[in-house]
Amino acid sequence: MDFVTTAPQAVRKFQHDMDFTAALLQLALQGRRVEALVTPLFNGPQLETYQVALGVGVEPEKVERLSGALAMAAGASYCRVARAEGRLLIEVPKPKRERRTLRARRLASVKPPTHFHVPLGLGTTGQIVWLDLADERTCHVVIGGTTGSGKTNALHWLLRCLLVHNPLGRLRLLLADPKRKELDPFVLSRHLLHPVAYDLTEIIKMLLWVQSTMAERAEHGITQPKILMVVDEVKELAQRDRRVLDVMSSIAQLGRGVGICLIVTTQQPGAKALGEALPNFPARLLGRVTSATLTFGAAGRARSQAETLLGRGDMLLITYDGLTRLQVPLVTEAELAAIPRWESADRVPRLDLPEAVNWSTPPGVDTRGGWNRTPLDLDAVRQAVEDGATARDLQTLFGINYDRARRLVNRFGGGYED
Repeated sequence: MDFVTTAPQAVRKFQHDMDFTAALLQLALQGRRVEALVTPLFNGPQLETYQVALGVGVEPEKVERLSGALAMAAGASYCRVARAEGRLLIEVPKPKRERRTLRARRLASVKPPTHFHVPLGLGTTGQIVWLDLADERTCHVVIGGTTGSGKTNALHWLLRCLLVHNPLGRLRLLLADPKRKELDPFVLSRHLLHPVAYDLTEIIKMLLWVQSTMAERAEHGITQPKILMVVDEVKELAQRDRRVLDVMSSIAQLGRGVGICLIVTTQQPGAKALGEALPNFPARLLGRVTSATLTFGAAGRARSQAETLLGRGDMLLITYDGLTRLQVPLVTEAELAAIPRWESADRVPRLDLPEAVNWSTPPGVDTRGGWNRTPLDLDAVRQAVEDGATARDLQTLFGINYDRARRLVNRFGGGYED
């Protein structure tokens, strides 16, 4: 049963149950000398949300510290006390037998404010949660979470919305799928610039093409069409070759100004998975995390309580202006069928991808030389700096760390003597 099509008598039952639970939560607070009024706010697919109006002088931290007691009062194993839009909320998980699926049709019919706004899901207060890929503050996204958290479904929904609402002249797509299955619904998409890349060498060539295109666009002031590159399970690629992260960091840092967006997925979206590239991804869509210990690294902030998420699309959107809990809809074949497709794989265009330099050679530890401990060609470095290369560019070109690259830029730019 879809929660949005629940029969009227069931709605009345839910309302009665929520009123009763609200009273229990209020009694639990009063028993601990917290003056507050608790009222039902939203009956969601997997959660019930209650609003807390605090008495004068009562600090919200006092309620946040009582999450365990509030869960007991509500008959749940745990609950989450959160702040949203200036309100204090208590989010109580429903019993498993009462949890429902959010159908994609509820959001698919909503007209987005702009072509690149995506209705990611419903928030815990009942509002639609939007992600704007045209905003430089949210144009690059990391989607994370353990198996069963809804990570792949969220990626499919995001891509579906973008491809349905944007013609080829406004949006083009590049896909990297090292697991060879997660992006199958999009292998015939008409928005593809190149067939889906599966092996490491092809993925790297694709990244280098994006990096080169980014430089050309910057030189000529080109921003359209927007190019969206999706890299699935980026941690797996980085473990095989850390230079993947160097190139991605460069794209994420500079691509936002020339209409290039990156979406990457990983089970643990922290510094261990993304390294120096992480600060250049301003938005995270985070599903359930396996433990409280890993939560801070995954969310990048304290008190997110990502380890308490329910899975199956119960996620957190973390952006520059805060944290929002939401339910991502379940994407079915019917919704994916709306994507414009080619009749066969032969129709998908192919790019003239660059050859990756020394790509088949396993990388060595970064030393004062370069990749694989080979001597650094200082004449080539000098020429690159004279041509305008930055420290980040030298990182990618010569496989050296950032501090070394910065010193070389200063040296050949007439400044610091290395």
